[in-house]
Amino acid sequence: MKAFLFIGKNYMKYFFIIFLALEMFFLGADTIKYADKLPDSANLIILFFFYDALYALNYTLPLSLVLGSILFYINFLKSSQLSALLALGYSRRKILSPLLILSSLIICGYIGLNATPFVYAQEKAEVIVNKNALQNAQEDIFVKYNQDYVYFQKVYPLLNRAENIKVFELKNGELTTFIQANKATFENDFWVLENAELIKIDNNRFSFNEEVLEHQKIKQLKILKNFRPKVLDTFSKDKPTVSIIDAILSAKILISQKIDFEKVRAILYSFIIVPLFVPLTIIIIASYIPSLARYGNLALLTFALVIFSLMVWGAFFSISKLSISGIIHPEFGVLLPFALLLIFSLLSYARLNSHQ
Repeated sequence: MKAFLFIGKNYMKYFFIIFLALEMFFLGADTIKYADKLPDSANLIILFFFYDALYALNYTLPLSLVLGSILFYINFLKSSQLSALLALGYSRRKILSPLLILSSLIICGYIGLNATPFVYAQEKAEVIVNKNALQNAQEDIFVKYNQDYVYFQKVYPLLNRAENIKVFELKNGELTTFIQANKATFENDFWVLENAELIKIDNNRFSFNEEVLEHQKIKQLKILKNFRPKVLDTFSKDKPTVSIIDAILSAKILISQKIDFEKVRAILYSFIIVPLFVPLTIIIIASYIPSLARYGNLALLTFALVIFSLMVWGAFFSISKLSISGIIHPEFGVLLPFALLLIFSLLSYARLNSHQ
């Protein structure tokens, strides 16, 4: 336990050093980029930095975990602490285990964040520097939800608002209810239609030449439970920004319509599978660390490991974006490279203790 705490404490120290440096670099770059657009209000500026820092986590967190492991190993090697631990009988796998456990826990926490509104941090930051972003709308969306067909003329996802909504409710393949409203807001997991016009159709009366339409005016009508505004991004955008929860809801809708949900699968892979490259890459890095500093050129080794880490991160980041765009099939673009990395990391772990 003492060895775990000692190794873990040192790894986390290097991780936080790199993480804070990358976060400050990212925030500095965006500050320069939006210098002319930053609001006068100090509160809004603080909110901008907060949301921008959250958005930066997508880039800085995985890189910091991987680069932190390189810094940990190289510094332990240069100070002969790694050699001392090996001489005391600690195996290379035991030395690696704190890094794997801590990085895996942090990555699991990051994956959990992707199921929350954390995913929308970039959009919230852009709203602060560009007020027109609130008015960005998706237009003319027609989808099937359960047994109903829904048409939105305009949807404002960031405002949780929609205009000119029409809902066609079917039962046994027959139209039974038609609902329309000029305005609607999404509140408490429901779309609340304002001054909705509801027309019920009694199909049984057609043969009796009776009145089949029943008109109603309802001040507020709750419909479409859990049909979130951000779910519509998966239908209307080439590169949607949705959380894991919203992506799963989108997948359910698409499956119910018997429509391919390739884009949604790519989103789920990018949120759940891609971040797991971090512990796998750390295993590979550990397998190339010599037992003594004199067994290798540390400067060259550090450079090679950093380049390798950046290439792996860049490759997964790029192919996940290409898969979401529909350019690459998600199974070939994400799962296949991840499977190859997994196999390589398992082979590296298997020969870890035999490495000198």
